[in-house]
Amino acid sequence: MTFETEQNTQDYQALKKELSASASEIKKWWSEPRWKNTKRIYTAEDIAARRGTFPPVEYPSSVMAKKLYKVLLQHSREGTVAKTFGALDPVHITQMAKYLDTIYVSGWQCSSTASTSNEPGPDLADYPMDTVPNKVEHLFKAQLFHDRKQLEARANAASQQELDAMGPPVDYLTPIIADGDAGHGGLTAVFKLTKMFIERGAAGIHMEDQTSTNKKCGHMAGRCVIPVQEHVNRLTTVRMCADIMHSDLIVVARTDSEAATLISSTIDVRDHYFIVGATNPEVEAQPFAEVMDKAILAGASGPELAQIEAQWCKKAGLKLFHEAFADEVARSNLSNKKQIVAEFRSKVGPYTATPHREAQKLAKQLLGHEVYFNWDVPRVREGLYRYQGGTECAIMRARAFAPYADLVWMESNYPDYPQAKQFAEGVRSEYPHQMLAYNLSPSFNWTKAMSVDEQATFIERLGQLGYNWQFITLAGLHTTALAVNNFAREFSKHGMKAYAQNVQKREMDEGVDVLKHQKWSGAEYIDSLLKLAQGGVSATAAMGVGVTEDQFKDQQNSKL
Repeated sequence: MTFETEQNTQDYQALKKELSASASEIKKWWSEPRWKNTKRIYTAEDIAARRGTFPPVEYPSSVMAKKLYKVLLQHSREGTVAKTFGALDPVHITQMAKYLDTIYVSGWQCSSTASTSNEPGPDLADYPMDTVPNKVEHLFKAQLFHDRKQLEARANAASQQELDAMGPPVDYLTPIIADGDAGHGGLTAVFKLTKMFIERGAAGIHMEDQTSTNKKCGHMAGRCVIPVQEHVNRLTTVRMCADIMHSDLIVVARTDSEAATLISSTIDVRDHYFIVGATNPEVEAQPFAEVMDKAILAGASGPELAQIEAQWCKKAGLKLFHEAFADEVARSNLSNKKQIVAEFRSKVGPYTATPHREAQKLAKQLLGHEVYFNWDVPRVREGLYRYQGGTECAIMRARAFAPYADLVWMESNYPDYPQAKQFAEGVRSEYPHQMLAYNLSPSFNWTKAMSVDEQATFIERLGQLGYNWQFITLAGLHTTALAVNNFAREFSKHGMKAYAQNVQKREMDEGVDVLKHQKWSGAEYIDSLLKLAQGGVSATAAMGVGVTEDQFKDQQNSKL
């Protein structure tokens, strides 16, 4: 998009005309039904000016994103579910493609098995930021390879009968949704991370509202969220990056606020209702952080520090402000206590976004005196504020995130159907067509959470509530661990019988294509490339006479 005059300078009018044409193209794109529920705080002109002069290209990931959106939209309309689980490697995705219509890539799994630092660890998002994008690229390239391999094999069919004998084709191009964690830094990191995902094949990503510096697995303790608007800014950055790259990237907004106990700042009024404060003015002279620092300097540690914290918190009378107000009313001599509390709650609630100063002012008007409440003195040693999340908190945040995301997701501590119903109804009361996601986490003890019959219907029941994308984050990890554990145990006892009977024979019986692992790996396809390059013959063909896989030709060929 460079226009030059005889003086070798860019022509201003030509530049503006080109930018205007680009903006018009973007506006036409944004007018598609795909974007009817998407909010953008920037203009098409803003995006056009940031695209550069290279001719527009459509990334393969955008093609997959369009496919993913159609899959999710169909499930949403029919009340059905796209269910999947976290994949570890090409073996997983080729087997999953036979039965599932999406693929998930977990940050937890990548942290423990695929960090680009080659250093495994727990899910604290402290691995290099290219870790999950690299795994996406690994899996996406495998998908493309197996798709090419399959088409070449089917193209060699000499008749309809031969093609039918191969069975229906497997759709290896299953859209991938990947874990973006908390963005691995500020907004520039979020932008770069999104760009990597798009370049490497992700059809969608999810971004959570934890702090990037204190990020933890959604089922660990000590979770700290960021203010609502800060996460909206993250989601906006993800979409902005996708727009600049002309990508239909699916964005999933996750909130970890249901079990959050900390928040990084009190700047957003939407969070004020959920911030915990001290209600005893006696602790004001001894803030929690100072008490803990003093104790540590004096040599206290471990259980002693925990006891000091418990004692301080008890003395401080830690509560939410609306709880402190209700307690103050209960202690008063007022005759119409229920009416006063009801009036307060009609103006100060989880979804009212009432600034704390206005809540204090209203409390004073209704009581006749101020209610002592201080959210600074209980701050923890890291400078974070205490927070009391919950389902209502998650609903509040999901509502705020919904205009900027295609799906919203509340991370929860238990597979609690009534809670899931409350969340779905709370979000959809404001956004009726909002698609929802649910983590069928292996961190839950499913054997205790519900009966076997309830387990069998849980996904479908959630689907009727609008949770049309559901996933077991770590099922790939757990199934691999179980299979290898069982085989290693049996192999140590029974030698080759364990492999022949428990693995190879079962692969034959069930038609698992990896039985012929040379063929599965693409050896025949690569041979065809060698022959094509050498005029149709290759003396070094890998699958020529003498290949051991000829031993399997008469066993379940129709399945393999």
